[in-house]
Amino acid sequence: MVKVKFCGIRRTEDIEAVNRLKPDLAGFVFAKSKRQVTKEQAAALKELLDPGIKTVAVLVNMPVEEAAALANTGIADLLQLHGDEDAAYIAKLKTLTGAKIIKAIRLRNGEPEANAKLLTEAVQADYYLFDTFLPDTYGGTGKTFSLSLLNNLLIDKPFFLAGGLDADNVAEIIGQVQKDETLRPNFYGVDVSGGIETDGYKDTVKMEAFMKAIRG
Repeated sequence: MVKVKFCGIRRTEDIEAVNRLKPDLAGFVFAKSKRQVTKEQAAALKELLDPGIKTVAVLVNMPVEEAAALANTGIADLLQLHGDEDAAYIAKLKTLTGAKIIKAIRLRNGEPEANAKLLTEAVQADYYLFDTFLPDTYGGTGKTFSLSLLNNLLIDKPFFLAGGLDADNVAEIIGQVQKDETLRPNFYGVDVSGGIETDGYKDTVKMEAFMKAIRG
């Protein structure tokens, strides 16, 4: 079954919706963003979260020791690197924590060599997360990318899809990936944030619709 990650959780009402709808993972954004939370806020929210739902710390170029501490203190079960973290950063992080690592790869149109290089830098991560590249932003673009960009990559581990997903398109996109014999074996999950929001805040109706589109 395709895993679901709701990202950008920041309020108690968000947690209540997550606990009811049961996505597999809930993301706390620590990078500068309208969805940013502090360590203290994330810890308090995790206390309210169903223990069966894993927490993910979404980070952008955070000092490696601070990133490891988020996992080692129990705030995050997984660490998602969404910035310019390279192979050396990931290798160092893995010496500091046993938490699983997701590395975001922002795919560029018409630049297969650049995309392949990003994949190489991420090879020590446990999961890939493919997102849409836009200049001057590290994520939350609300834009989908062509799945054809994945066909030029040697994907050798489980991956998430992100970027512009919502209840109206997620089932179709999942279906396209599952029909592709090269992508299907490693297709692990989907990651959504803006697609389950209204006016910048999580919308329980959209959250429910997203889950229904995937799991019925």
